[in-house]
This record gives sequence, structure tokens and C-alpha cells, in this order.
Amino acid sequence: MLAEMAVAASLAALSSELLHRTMIPRYVRRGLLSEDVHKPGRPRVPEPLGPAVYLPFLIASLLFYALTGEIAAIAVASSSGLAFLIGLLDDISPLGPKTKPLLLIMPAIILIAVYQVTPRPYLPIVGRARLYYVYWPIMLALFTVFSNAVNMMDSLNGMMPLSVYASTLPLIPVLISLGRLDALASLLMLHSSLLPYCIRNKYPAKVFGGDSNSLFIGSALASISVISNTEAIFGIALIPFLVSGFSIIASVGGFKERRQIERRPVILNEGMIRANPDPRAPISLIAIITSDKWKKEADIVREAATLSLISGILASLTFFLLTPH
Repeated sequence: MLAEMAVAASLAALSSELLHRTMIPRYVRRGLLSEDVHKPGRPRVPEPLGPAVYLPFLIASLLFYALTGEIAAIAVASSSGLAFLIGLLDDISPLGPKTKPLLLIMPAIILIAVYQVTPRPYLPIVGRARLYYVYWPIMLALFTVFSNAVNMMDSLNGMMPLSVYASTLPLIPVLISLGRLDALASLLMLHSSLLPYCIRNKYPAKVFGGDSNSLFIGSALASISVISNTEAIFGIALIPFLVSGFSIIASVGGFKERRQIERRPVILNEGMIRANPDPRAPISLIAIITSDKWKKEADIVREAATLSLISGILASLTFFLLTPH
């Protein structure tokens, strides 16, 4: 199966690169551009490039299924594909702040429908738990939480994709240890399809992914964790994402669209960023990182990725040292 993984992952990276090269000039010609609000002059860059990330993932997943017969690849692609469509709809015509979290429960239902989900997650200290009754509502919530957390991390150039790599690469040994090569294949295909976008989204960004990209990635991570019963381990790895999302939601009093938030979490000064001193301003991970001094955008992204890497390593150590398996 390793050879099939390599072929599928290579196809994901190649097709993503080709789609980026095809779509970017078309977006520019059609004026599908968004402002980079954290830079002087607010340069405009193509958005949303979510289709250039999800479609290669779908193609690679179909190839992997054709080569191996592993239905898990189709399950993850189908589930995260619905999140992609929800995000694309939000990119075109913004959904309500309460509608979107409810819709993001649907990918979990798709996963249940197309794949035999086992409600026995690995938990630290406990090991493989039996959660036949309470598991299902937790699983539904997991998709909304992961998707929104990844979406809220997508604030600065390269911050979301770099943090996704940093938090999930240390989980590869976990999936190998469990023998969940199906989940590993989906994770590697996700990494590969995301790579061309990551290169172009890093500072200074040449593209933005939009909600279609971030919601797809969050849902894909939720799906991979569910099929491998590593929901708690992935949750530990994504702590910076969860902290950022929870801080924003708690500080603004619930789910709200960006345009409904009167005060920004950070203030800008000639390309430098710092937490907004207004006590009524929302709290985000960026605001926490810049609470003590002005910082450059690239430095903030580097610190966020470092925090994510620490969380990913912590999650892996938690599995191997504290989780019976």
C-alpha cells in the first residue's frame, strides 16, 4: 500500500500545482481578488483558491481507492467535500454566523453514511474507550469545532497551512503504530494537495484560500481522526487552533461574522501588528502572541507554527507514553 500512497500523494501535489497555475491568472482577469488587510496599501490577491486544493485531494482519493479498494479514502473525500461546498457557498454569499456551524455537522453525517464508524476512540490514560451513546453527539460537534478552528486560524499569510503541517506531521507515527494506513493515506494526500497553496500563501501571500479551503481542511482532519479513532490525539495536536477559535468566540459573545465585529483584535502600524489595547476588542491567537510588543506578520506566523509543532509533538508523546494501545 505504500507504493499506492506515494502515487496518490504525488498526483495530489501535481494536480494542485497545475490547478493553481491555471486558476490564478483567470481569477486576476475576472477580478476575483481580496484585500490583504494586514499590509500597507492593502494589496489584492486571488481568492478563493479552495477548489485548487480540494479537487486534487478528491482526484488522488479516487485513484487511491481504485488502486487499493480502501473505502476510507472515499469516505474522507466525501465528508470533507461537503464542507468544501459549504465553504464555497460562504465565499460566494456569506452564510449566517449560526447557520454555518450547524451546516458543518452534515459532513459528520456523510462520514457515518459512507463508512462504518466505530465509537471507540483512544483516550489518554484510559486507552480505547467504549462510548456507544455519548460518542455520536461528540462526533457531530467535532466536525464543527475542527472546521471553525482551522477557519479562524486562517488570518495571516501562511499561518493556517504552516500550522496544519506543524501540528499533524508528528501524528504520522501514531497512525503507523495503529496500522491505520487508510487514515495515513488521506493525511498524506491532504498534505500533498495543500503544498502548492502553502508555498503561494506564505508571506507575502500571492493567493488566499477562502472558507472553501479552511473548512475543507478542518473537516478532513476531523474525518481522518474519526476513522482512525484518534479524535483526542488530533484534538491535542490542534490545541493552538482550538484556543484561537474559542478565544474569539468567547470574547465576542458567540458566533459572529467578521463584519459584525466592530473592533479588530489587532492594530496595524506600517506593517507591524500588535494586540488591540481596547478591552472590548476580540481576543485571538494573534492578539495573544502580540500582547507584549509590536511584531512583524512573518514572525507571528512563525510563532504560531512553532506552537502548533509543540502541540503536535505533545499529542504524539501523549499517545505513545500515556495511551494504552
